[in-house]
Amino acid sequence: MRLASTLLVLTSLTWSVQGYRILSINASPSRSHVIVQEALAKELARRGHQVTMVSPYPAEKPLENYRQIVVPLDSYWKATMSKFMEDQSKIALFKNMPKMNQIMQDAANNTINHPEVQRIIREEPFDLFITGLMSDFVLGVAYQLGVPSVVVCPNAAMEMVNSMVGNPAPLATVPNPMVGATNAMTFTDRLKNLLGKAIEGGFAWYMKTSSEQYYNSNFPRDQFPSYDEVRRNVSLVLINQYFTKTAARPYVQAMVEVGGLQIKPVPDPLPADLQEWLDGATDGAVFFSMGTNLQSSTIPAEKLQALVATFGKLKQRVIWKWDSEDIPNKPANILLRSWLPQDDILAHKNVRLFITHGGLGGIAEAQYHGVPLVGMPMFGDQPFNLERVREEGWAVVVPFADLTEQALTDAVGEVLHNPSYSQKVKELSMLYRDRPLSAMDTAVFWTEYVIRHKGARHMRYSGVDLNFVQLNMLDVWAFLGVLVIVGVKVTLWTCSKCFGKRSAKYKMN
Repeated sequence: MRLASTLLVLTSLTWSVQGYRILSINASPSRSHVIVQEALAKELARRGHQVTMVSPYPAEKPLENYRQIVVPLDSYWKATMSKFMEDQSKIALFKNMPKMNQIMQDAANNTINHPEVQRIIREEPFDLFITGLMSDFVLGVAYQLGVPSVVVCPNAAMEMVNSMVGNPAPLATVPNPMVGATNAMTFTDRLKNLLGKAIEGGFAWYMKTSSEQYYNSNFPRDQFPSYDEVRRNVSLVLINQYFTKTAARPYVQAMVEVGGLQIKPVPDPLPADLQEWLDGATDGAVFFSMGTNLQSSTIPAEKLQALVATFGKLKQRVIWKWDSEDIPNKPANILLRSWLPQDDILAHKNVRLFITHGGLGGIAEAQYHGVPLVGMPMFGDQPFNLERVREEGWAVVVPFADLTEQALTDAVGEVLHNPSYSQKVKELSMLYRDRPLSAMDTAVFWTEYVIRHKGARHMRYSGVDLNFVQLNMLDVWAFLGVLVIVGVKVTLWTCSKCFGKRSAKYKMN
């Protein structure tokens, strides 16, 4: 694998001695979505390309060839996310979806209309445009620049991204992310899969309808192609998942799995205080984080008490991602930080358990580093993500709505003291790591490939241009059906005439 990676890097350097100019925009309010695309952008800069990254989040440290433009978000996103702490009903996501969508679309709209962003779009030449999945109306920038586009998808291959490149998702064999079933599916699973597909289709329609309005206001039809045309002109989609973590499934050439793109093969050094805390955890350490969207300080009082009481009884040290100053009556074995390098912490040898909300990024990092989970899903795909992990045998799930001190104590104790969870995730870690090339080398190769071949139109799947009727051959089957019906009727008519004449002859005789 090292030899292959070395050869790939040398090949890339040969093709791009001077480096390409790349514009990367991701205005998602969700930091976890930006992290994946940001990781690729930084690596492209390290390999000699001139990269401009536009996002709401400033870089931690300067990087050569890497220019960043920060367009801040408004404060509504955090307030919207806090509602998921208060409302644990199954329809919470649907109730909050309109507001979440508006925030995402407005953020993207403000970003591409930022004066500095508009200046570089008008005045500077680029070779490639990279963006994220949400608010895909910004793909109009690629047409404006006259360059190919690459979409970095932080989640599973859902309808919104499949439709960009015509990627198939057969209902009988590919579990829908909205359902969370695993291969192979039973009759009941396939029935649920159909329902999940319908829900996902409605969600995709809603998102695309909203995005199209923003697209038309920024890219008038008298100067630009339609929204659908721009979406179908995406050259490459990089999916942040890998089949050993999900299931084997078909992909078109323009969609490439790069699961774990944000994971560093060699972790960065930890801040001194974190390194000392973890090194001194002789009984092991527990890492607790609810991700980048949910604010720990908005946890209801009774849930917070359950967490504090459970952690206080542990002999392990606890690192807790906490966004405010302190927790009342905090036990001595808890270390609080508002920001934590999740991937680097999970790589530490003393981390024995990760308590997480169930985002795909965190699950991938835990699997890569061989750390078992206690999951507390909140919304979206998180319950399904964690249910799959539970079925694989390396997690215990405690829905946030059911969180009590006893429930969490039992779950944490089960994972810490039953070696089967740790053994299972270590087995899966070996599978996840065993690839011909690393996720990053794969992503860089195909990104540069698209630039080298001017959008790589030869990778484009013709199915992306077909509608539902054409793609499923319904028109052909209907035509054949008509032929069969006509043929049968002609045959019956001919037979009736023949038999009629014969019958008349017999009567005359």
